[in-house]
Amino acid sequence: MDAFWELFSFEGRANRAWYFWHVVLDDMVIIGMLVMLVVLSGVFNTPFLVLPALGVLFGGIWAGTAITVKRLHDIDRPGWHFALFMVPFYNLYLMALCLLQPGTLGPNQFGPDPLGRAYLQPTPDTSFLDA
Repeated sequence: MDAFWELFSFEGRANRAWYFWHVVLDDMVIIGMLVMLVVLSGVFNTPFLVLPALGVLFGGIWAGTAITVKRLHDIDRPGWHFALFMVPFYNLYLMALCLLQPGTLGPNQFGPDPLGRAYLQPTPDTSFLDA
């Protein structure tokens, strides 16, 4: 059950694959549920199914926002940069960054590397001093 609640948390980091598949699956679930609820409300001719549809819509928006903020954290950007998705043309740049730029190697200020990679600093080669 923790993995389910993790969808709605704004803490931590998400790698590119996690971000991509969650965006695709979240959108598919939201669209499918909304289509189903619209069809059912048309069949039963009752407005009571509007509330579940709004719940699914808001839940999907919250989960999508949370996974995008986590992806921004992975590329070492603060979560408030999510608001910059509303700026025309800059939103295309941010989307490209989220989908294409690899995350920060090792831990950053937002948490550990989601891929578990450790950042090892290269050690200088001093073998020539042994002679």
